[in-house]
Order: sequence, then C-alpha cells, then structure tokens
Amino acid sequence: MGRRSGSSAAVSGLIEPGRHTPGGDKIAPDMIGTAGVKIVIYHAQRLMQIHALLDQGQPNEARAQIEQAVLHEPDNPAAWHLAGVIRRRTGDLTGAITALRQAIAAGQPGAEVWNSLGLALEDSGQPQEALPVFEQAIEREPEYVAALTNRARLLCQAGEHQSAERSLRDALQRQPHSVGLLNSLGATLLDAGRADDAEPVYRKALALQPDNRVATIRLGQALREMGQAAAAVQLFRESQPKLGGTPEFVEAMAGALTESGEWRVAEDQLEQLCNQAPGYFPAHRALVRLGREYGSEKDCYRSFRAMAQQWPRETLIWHHWLSILLQYRDYADLLTVTETAAASIGDTEQVLFSRAIALGELGRAEEAEAVFQRLEQSPTDGTQAYLSARARNAIRLHDGARAERFAAQAAAQDPLDQFALAYLGLAWRLLGDEREFWLHDYERQAQQIALAGYDRPGRLEELCDVLRELHRARHHPPDQSLRGGTQTEGALFLRSHPAIRQLRDAISETVLAYVSGMPDDDTHPFYRRKQAGVRFTGSWSVRLTEAGFHIVHIHQAGWISSALHLVVPPVKDGEPDNAGALVLGEPPAELALGLPPRRIVRPKEGHLVLFPSSMWHGTVPFEGGNERLTVAFDVVPA
Repeated sequence: MGRRSGSSAAVSGLIEPGRHTPGGDKIAPDMIGTAGVKIVIYHAQRLMQIHALLDQGQPNEARAQIEQAVLHEPDNPAAWHLAGVIRRRTGDLTGAITALRQAIAAGQPGAEVWNSLGLALEDSGQPQEALPVFEQAIEREPEYVAALTNRARLLCQAGEHQSAERSLRDALQRQPHSVGLLNSLGATLLDAGRADDAEPVYRKALALQPDNRVATIRLGQALREMGQAAAAVQLFRESQPKLGGTPEFVEAMAGALTESGEWRVAEDQLEQLCNQAPGYFPAHRALVRLGREYGSEKDCYRSFRAMAQQWPRETLIWHHWLSILLQYRDYADLLTVTETAAASIGDTEQVLFSRAIALGELGRAEEAEAVFQRLEQSPTDGTQAYLSARARNAIRLHDGARAERFAAQAAAQDPLDQFALAYLGLAWRLLGDEREFWLHDYERQAQQIALAGYDRPGRLEELCDVLRELHRARHHPPDQSLRGGTQTEGALFLRSHPAIRQLRDAISETVLAYVSGMPDDDTHPFYRRKQAGVRFTGSWSVRLTEAGFHIVHIHQAGWISSALHLVVPPVKDGEPDNAGALVLGEPPAELALGLPPRRIVRPKEGHLVLFPSSMWHGTVPFEGGNERLTVAFDVVPA
C-alpha cells in the first residue's frame, strides 16, 4: 500500500514535517535541577539536536550520541523513545523494539511511542504483532492520523481491504478535511486494484491542499495504472515548479516518463537524483530496474557501488544493495557483495541471510545450510522469509522432513503465504506423502476454459493488436518469471481501452464460475478462501519471442493465477511436442530435483487456464521464431 506514517517518529516535540501532531510528549521543567533530584542532561532540546543529526545524514553519529544518553539516563523515557527511532533508522530492529518497549515501561506518554513500536515490529517481519500496537496508539488518541493510516496499511497487507476502507471512511466522517486520511484511503483503493476509484479521492485531497506532494504523486500513479502515463507526465510537469525538487516527485515522474517511452530522459533524471539525494534508496532501485529492462549499457548497480565506496560503514547502503541483488536474482554478485559488506559492517543478519541464499542458489547448499544455522535464535529466525528460505534449501538437499517442518511453520504463521504452501507441497512430494495431491489437485484445480465470446472472427486479433502497443520494454523484468520477452507496465485491467475492458469483464465471469464450482472445505488452504467475489491483485500481458519461456515459479500475491493464451506459435519440426506448453507441478530447475511435471497443458488460443497461485508452473521453451502472446492475472477473495 502507500508510504507508512511516522517513519521517524516524534520524540519530545520532534515532529517530522507534514505529520499529524499529537498532544505532545512532555519533558517537564521540574525534572531538571532541583535539590535532591538528578539533573536531566538529555532534555527535550538536547534530544532535538540528536534527532537533527538524522536529517543531516549522520545516522551513525546520532546513534552514538543517543546510546550515551540512555547509558547515562536509563530512566529517561523520551531518550529511550529517540533511541528506538534511531536504532530503527540504522537497521538495528531488535534494539529498536527493546528501546521503545523500555520507553513505554518508563512512562513515555502519548500515542507516538506506540506508533514507533508498531513500525519497528513491522520492519522486523512481525506485522501481526504490529497491528495491535497501532490499535494501542489509536486507543490513546482516536484521531491520530499516523496510527490510523498505519493500521489501514497493515490491514491491506493482510488482504482486509474492506476493513481498511471502512475504518478510513469512518475516520473521514469525523475529519472530512484530513488530507492524510484521504491519501491513505486512496492508497487503500490503489492497493485493492481500484485506481479508478482512487483517482477522485486524490483529486479531492488536492482540492483541499493543491501542493500536497503525496496526493500529486499518487494521483500520477493512479493515472499510470489506468494506462494514462501521458496524463501522469502532464500532471507532473504542471506540478514541477513547486514540487519538482523532492526525491519522491522525481522518481514518480521518471516512472511516468519511462512508461511514455522517454526512458533515456528518465534515466538521466534518476542518475541526477541518486547523486543529489544519495540516501533516497527508491531512486537507486528504480535506476537498477530501468537499466535492466530497457537495455542501458551502463552498470545497473553503479549508484550502489559509488555509495558503498563513499560511505563504507553505512549499514543501510549495504542492506539495500543486497536486497535488490536478491530481488533480481543476481546471485553471483550477491555473494561477492556480502563478502565486501562483511568487511565493512560485519556479518549482520541481513548479510548472513543474503549469503546463505546466494550460496544455495549457486548450488552450494551445504555451505548455505551452515550459514542459515548461524541465524538460528536470531530475530531473523522465525520470519516468513527465513522459514521459506530454510524450506527451499532443505528441498535442495533432498531433506523432505526438514523442509516440511519449516514450510509447515511458515504456513501456520501466515496461511496466505503462497511460498509456504508451495514448499510444503514439494516437501510432501519428496516424502511420498499423498497430501501433496490433497493440497494441489492438478486435475481438478487446474482448468482450461474457453473464454466466452472470443471465438468470434476478429475478436482475438483486435485484442492482440492493442496489447502489442503496450509492450515498450526491450528486456524482461529481471525479478519476474519470463525469459526472452517483455511484460507490460502497470495493471492491465485498469486501462480504459474498450478491448481491455471487455476482456476484463469476460475473465471476471469465468473466474467467478470457477470459484462457485469449488467445494466448500474450511480445512483446505485453497478452498477455505472461497467467497462470492474476487478482486484482481495484478494483471499484465507477456510477449515471448524465439526461445522465450517462463521459469517455474508461483505467485505470492495471489490466490488464483492464470494464463490466457492469445497467440500460440506452431510447433516446428525438431521441436518437442510440448513446446510452449504450460507445465504444472514441476519443481524449479534450480532445485535440481530432476522430477517431472504433474500435468502438462497444451495452450489453445482464446482459452484461459486457472490454477492455485501456490501451484508451481512454468512453460516449455519454443524455437519457432514467432511470438507467443498471453495475458495473466492474479485474484484474491473480495
């Protein structure tokens, strides 16, 4: 969903710009300097000076000074609060949580400290623990916008968009002119795939506050998701004189320019932004993505390399670099960077976690296991990402029992975690456990259905012509499953072209019929999510060319996934009979299990294949030299 509120929480009057100001954290004058009372050196003004170091780009100095504060004044609640904020900003989430809980125990008043604790818990991979903490903040201050918006964001992450929308609309009844609440409602609608509903919400926010940066940027995002990138560029250019200097604005404008075909202009803007605001990591990530997808011959990670060379002791730089290397599956570089990072900042949990994954993906599973074991009993141990990674490495080692243990724990912690279910199915396959087929019924759950109305002459051809115009990138997104092709930007089904609207309507009817035919079974991870309605969480088109294919993967953000085949190349002499086919239940090749698919579905033009998002799927490469055009989407219960 949208940006979190209170990312550097207020401490002793230190309110970040644009935030809702609570009743105030008090450091009373009578705490200082009376006979028989210990003098408080780290009073509000002194803490403000330490906090200012964060905004001046000196997080390590801020950390050193606040640690001295809590060492000398262990009963100072405001100092503990600021210590929690600074520890979180410097990547010490465990220390942040400890400090914030100490601040609460020492009597830090108000809702701010609870909001800070909720953010730290969320960052540490504990959203279920964070949600009631945000509730505590709201209980102390019911109109506290930061906590209201943070709670709504977590509800969206849990798939409870209706609850989030309802709570925000209720709050807007009491605060109808709150731009913060309007922005949060717009973000909720965007996250629910309702950009067309989010657009008027952001326009209302801008009517109340014409220069609101967040509303402007997110209105541009809504326009982009609706297929109106040119309108987004126009919006940003009109707003540039007043808002153009902020990093978020430049990044958003670069995204719109890219989608409008001006990717070289976007690259120049991002390059300048990375140099001018090196601490704004989304710009570095956007520069990497643009270079990977649009064929820039420059080093995609050049801005990260420059930062790490200039500030080798800054933990966040290394952690962000490791994160994007992991996202883009650059495992050889990932392993190299973990070694360089360790020499500068030591073996932090993220360095160790990244090294373990890199070793496993490079075929060094035993070494990976040893590194994973070093993380046992650490805060990373027990997170969803850690459990899935342990299950994956156990599968690579053919240890079905261990894989089952980690995957089952992950599935129990988060029943919607599709990776947990996917690895659980593989573990059961290794163990010869029939529950594999209970979880993934390849014949019943995977269905190939003719899309109604698309057998009419010219209907498919018209749709294909529209889709081809949307394929602007030169290369596949490196963090996606396709190889040898391109993928459209944004949410396909939010575009206003009549052919796409008609396609969305036809698909919606087909999916609802598929759902209605499911058994009612509250004990099954897939069937128990059955509801009367669904919503799209993603929709896109893929255009593959010669030798193009999808690596085996799953869809973490979905419940039901799909493949609508629009153009299917003919099988040429010398190709396997199943060239271009959809394969289901085949383990990822990089796990080296050597197991065949459980089902092969031969594509048919105008036919839609639906299956669980947790079911492993990919395609067989084809060599025919022609295009293979598909539409895919994910849905979740609504």
